[in-house]
Amino acid sequence: MKFRYSSMTRTLIVIGEFMNHHFDNVNASEIDQCLYNVLLKEGSWRK
Repeated sequence: MKFRYSSMTRTLIVIGEFMNHHFDNVNASEIDQCLYNVLLKEGSWRK
């Protein structure tokens, strides 16, 4: 899992194993919470 954060536009793009996740208006302090959210979504995704 990789992620890219832009502090100028405050967007976080996470490239997961099954899908990509896009978050808008994310503070730098919220990145860990968003990554945890992605881990939960990826874990519950049906294969």
